Amino acid sequence: MEWPLMSKLQPEIYGPPESAITKEIVQKVIGSFMMTFDEALAQKKLFMLDYSDLLLPYVNKTRELKGTTLYSSKTLMLLTLAGTLHLLAIELTRPPSDEKPQWKHVYTPTWDATDAWLWKLAKAHVLSHDSGYHQLVSHWLVPFFL
Repeated sequence: MEWPLMSKLQPEIYGPPESAITKEIVQKVIGSFMMTFDEALAQKKLFMLDYSDLLLPYVNKTRELKGTTLYSSKTLMLLTLAGTLHLLAIELTRPPSDEKPQWKHVYTPTWDATDAWLWKLAKAHVLSHDSGYHQLVSHWLVPFFL
């Protein structure tokens, strides 16, 4: 994984390419695993599920439909000593539109009541993106390649 995280889309259309997931945000969450950010990066223990560049071109078109919304997502995970992936951070992004600038926000695990619900909603967005991508690639496109 390359750090810092960057989008490969055109900044003049989709906004600044730098991710809002910073080393400092990750270090706060990763500290409880007795590891530093630099150690996790060097040991290749950080993994990313990135639907940002895939979905960002469709966000504004989807948001034009009444009663709908869409964000793109980046999800950062840590491979723990137990061999499991632990969610560290989720970034939801909306590109700039005619009336609004680019919007990016990072959600991390928390015990605060309001932020805990926002964390659950961010995870729901990622699960929706992952499920939709799986359905498209595994079930809709496979017959074309058989």
